[in-house]
This record gives sequence, C-alpha cells and structure tokens, in this order.
Amino acid sequence: MQTFWKFPLVLLLALLAPPAWGDDGSISDYVAQHWAGLFSNQVPQADSKQAGPLLYQTSLTPTFFAPPVVSPRLRDLVPETEQPRTQGLLSSTTWLNGTFVTEAEMARSQGGAAWLQSRIPGDTGGDASQRMIRLGLTGTAGSVRYGMLSRSAGQAFLNGPDQALREAWGEWKTGWTTVRSAIGQQWNNVAGDSTRSRLEQTYGRVGLAWTRPTWPELTLTYAHNSLNSALQPAGIAPQRSLNRTLEGGFAYHGMGWNARLGSSYTLGNDLLRTGAESTVRMQTLTAAFRPLNTLTISPTLGYRKEVQDWSGVRITSPSASVALQYRQSQQLLISAMGNYAGTRSSDGLIDTEQVGGKGILAWDLQQSQEWTTLISLEAGYNRMTNHVTPTADTEDISGLIRLVLAAI
Repeated sequence: MQTFWKFPLVLLLALLAPPAWGDDGSISDYVAQHWAGLFSNQVPQADSKQAGPLLYQTSLTPTFFAPPVVSPRLRDLVPETEQPRTQGLLSSTTWLNGTFVTEAEMARSQGGAAWLQSRIPGDTGGDASQRMIRLGLTGTAGSVRYGMLSRSAGQAFLNGPDQALREAWGEWKTGWTTVRSAIGQQWNNVAGDSTRSRLEQTYGRVGLAWTRPTWPELTLTYAHNSLNSALQPAGIAPQRSLNRTLEGGFAYHGMGWNARLGSSYTLGNDLLRTGAESTVRMQTLTAAFRPLNTLTISPTLGYRKEVQDWSGVRITSPSASVALQYRQSQQLLISAMGNYAGTRSSDGLIDTEQVGGKGILAWDLQQSQEWTTLISLEAGYNRMTNHVTPTADTEDISGLIRLVLAAI
C-alpha cells in the first residue's frame, strides 16, 4: 500500500523539479507562483474558459384550472373540494439557449359529477376519459418562428373535453408586418366509441397583420376547413361540408381607450346536398374606455346574418353587452354587467330574446399580514323569451352573500 502512494508522489516531484529548483537549492519563483495559484480563490488566466451555452434546461410546473362560478344561486353551489377543476404537471425544456422549446403536459379532472362517479370502488372506466395529454414544440430561427402541437382530452375532461388536435404553424415577422399560417386536424370521440359519431375537421389558415406604433392595427385572415363524419352509427345522419372564411380587423389603441372592429364573411357548401351554399356575415365591435384610473367601461356590439341559399331562410342574431368595473380603493370593488341577445328566422320558426345582468359589490373588511377577510354581495337576473313557444319562457332572479377568509 505504501509503494502504491509513493509512485505518484515521486512522479509529481519529478515533473516539478526541473523548473522549480535553482542552483542554490532554494525554491524558485515559478514554484511559489504555481502553488499560490492552486490554493488561491482566483483561477489562473491561462486555465480560464468562458462557459458555453447550456445544451438544455428543464423546469417542472404544476398546473391548475377552475372555471368561474357562473350561477350565484345557492342550490348550484357545492363545497370547494367537490367543485370541478383540473390539476396537472407541465414539463418545459429549453434547448440550445432558447432555439427550441419543448413542452409536455398531463392533467386530470377532479371534482364534479364525473369525478365523483369515478371514485366508486372498482370503477376505473372514468380514469382515461378525465385525462388530458399535450405535447408542443416551438422553434426560432432569426425572424421565423414555427412549432407543432398535439393535444388529446377525454370525454369527461373539464376544459375542451372529447377533443383531439394536431397542428403545425409558422410565423414570419419583418418590420411592421407579420405573416402567420397553420394547418391542422381536429376530431371528437377520442375514444373511438362505435355507438357515437366522429366528426373530423381538416383546416388551414393564413393571416397578415400590420402593426406600427401610434398607428391603427390591420389584420386580414383567410381560412378554410372541411368537415366529414368518420364514424356513422345507425340512426345518426352523416355530415360533410366545406367552409371558406375571409376575416378582417381594424384596431386602435389611444390614451385611455381602445377599440376593435372585426368583420367576417363565410361561404359554406353542404356536400351531401349537391354543394348547396349558405353564407354567414358577422360584424363585431369591442371597446374599452377608462375615463378615470379607477373606472373601466367595456361595451360590445355584434350582428350575425346567415342566409341558406338552398331554402331561402335568413337567420339574424343581434347582440349587445356592457361591463363596468369601478375600484374605489384596494378595499372596495364594484362590478356590473348587462347583456342582450336575440335570434330570428325569416320563416318564423325561430324567435327568441335573452336579457341578463349581474352586479357585484366586494369589500375587504380587514387585511393583516397573515389573513384577509372579504365579503361580497352578488345579484343576477336572466330572462329568456320564446315568441314561438311561450311555454318555454324562463326567468331567474338570484342573489348571494359570500364571506371569504383566506390566509395570505
């Protein structure tokens, strides 16, 4: 054992001896500098190397999604442990200093009726239907960005259920001009149940956007999609159609306000009716005004008109809404919203109107370093009038007082 350690020690001294020892037997300046560099915190300049870019870097992030509570009625409220929600895990990897980014996400629904059904002992059929898997790739090469996306969600998944998607996209930006394009395929009945129909949609779109500071923003998009039935169980009518859409947008952002006007024209062909045509025109105006730093007013106007050339029927659908939000301070928030929507057909078979509104007053009673107390008063009103079938009219008035104690 002693011989084993003596040989490396002698070899080390032999390598250092020729330049280290002088004629007078004293330690030369070279040895002093060499050993001082080995035991000092500074790295010798000759041995220093700049760290190159990392090959990859991975991060894991938990994901969570819960839909907002739409109805304030007490009979619709359930404990938070039973409310529908999703929980998952997202893995993101950055390659070659950001040149490529890959993502993999898996999530599962929790809460709700479907989740409670799967909690029954011995029932494992709902596990796959409540799961979602998503894979993505994004690459960058100068002014070009591109990527691919794959997503599949079961029938009982909360967000985007029973949908599968595969898409490839690209984007090129130069100066104030941006060109975007995408092709993909989407279908339902992910599990392939032979008793249910499956509709497959193949689509493609290309868009041009022109944006310049202090100037209006212009967008122009052309899209086409074909829809057909891949599975046709007995008793379910097949579908096969082709749609082409041209859409334009005009947006402007000013001091304290912004507005956007959008218009689209869609030409559809029903291939099972010898290519019978139908056209859809739609206009939408959205805006937001901030007359005060504490007040925001957001109106929306919409109008949709569908004409079926093969039957001569016209269906019109006007809509309007306005939302107001006023935050007097960090402790007081007032929010109100009203909406109107109607649908009428020229043959008189459809004639409905819907009016609704909702108001919220939220007050932070007390806030400390450990916990906060929030109380809110919520009221809502909805009425649906069916002029063709008056017995189908509905009306609902609801209110809720909510007290929240939360730890900070």
